[in-house]
Amino acid sequence: MDDKYLLIEKYKLKHENNAWYSERENSHKHLIFKDSFFERSDVLGLLFRINKLCMAKVKYFRTNIDKYEPLKYDYKMGFISVPLWDADFLRHHASGYILDFRYLQTITVYDDFIALCKKLENLEN
Repeated sequence: MDDKYLLIEKYKLKHENNAWYSERENSHKHLIFKDSFFERSDVLGLLFRINKLCMAKVKYFRTNIDKYEPLKYDYKMGFISVPLWDADFLRHHASGYILDFRYLQTITVYDDFIALCKKLENLEN
């Protein structure tokens, strides 16, 4: 199965009227993306849209994804390496820092994100 559809399955998105929606218990239906975005985007773009991360973050991680290892957390085994579509975290190879998608959501000032990127890049040397 295509990684994009594995991502859709993981987040239990519903397809309706040429768009994909999140329907969680006790909450309103939310538009995640339209079919046109789904078709033209890669897995990273879809993953970051689902996690409500801005295009600046998508652009940075698309360019630098080879410097990161996708991870998720298993309560028995701790952090485990997974395919990108299944990731909840990214581990920076050079520093070992683990970035949580929820943490990345909290960075709302562009300059703060650039400062984080520069700090990580300085650790690569």
